[in-house]
Amino acid sequence: MFEGDIAQCRMRSEMQCRIRENCGKRRRRCASSHSQRKMKHQNSQSRIYGDFCYFITCNVEDKLEIFRNVQFCEFWIEELKLCKEMKNFKLYAFCLNYDHFHFVIKPDNKIADYSQIMHFLKRNFSQNINKILGYTQFKTTLPEGDITQCRIRENFVTEDDDTHKRIESDDAHRRLREFDEITKKYRRRYISLFEDRSHPKFKWQKSFYDHIIRNETDYQFHWNYTMHNYRKHGLPENWKFTGLKYPDLIDDIYQEII
Repeated sequence: MFEGDIAQCRMRSEMQCRIRENCGKRRRRCASSHSQRKMKHQNSQSRIYGDFCYFITCNVEDKLEIFRNVQFCEFWIEELKLCKEMKNFKLYAFCLNYDHFHFVIKPDNKIADYSQIMHFLKRNFSQNINKILGYTQFKTTLPEGDITQCRIRENFVTEDDDTHKRIESDDAHRRLREFDEITKKYRRRYISLFEDRSHPKFKWQKSFYDHIIRNETDYQFHWNYTMHNYRKHGLPENWKFTGLKYPDLIDDIYQEII
């Protein structure tokens, strides 16, 4: 074989090696990209917003059974009342269990969609329960975000939109300050009951499960499932943290949701 032919063979061999190496890199990049897209898809939640009624489930992180403590259950009810007042949604059923809760709601989307409702309830409860447990301190002023995300609906009409917004903001500020006093009361009660006994810092599980109620049969199923859910989990028969025990919190206009 001539020397020129040998040189050409070497060049072709080197080119083929580089091509195979580049192809391998592309395959690895594609596999990595696909894995990232798959992981993103698995970890994401697709939400559907509209004039719907929703069944929602939310869990405590690591299934910690913090709601075995009646004091914490009572405080969760206070948070639910606050959230309902601030976000102006219809509440048709709920049940708080040891490590999760269910409820059936219909949002007023002009005020807040169901993701915003859940964000408010989860965020407020987490912050306040950790104040009660002693993990965070009470602040002398409320964060601006606590005010801007709240809207209390009043039965009045004003032509001045700026005045309307100012009154709503003032009412929200007043209500949150009142609730801060409620939280301080629970903190004092916690200290008197448990002294140095500490509970772990509270966290909700990330995200939540939702289901759109499709028809009357679906509504009746989820209403019964929610209201009587404590029985499924073997809680005491006289369990009081269900909508069955709080008729004043429950809206009875179910014909409007189907």
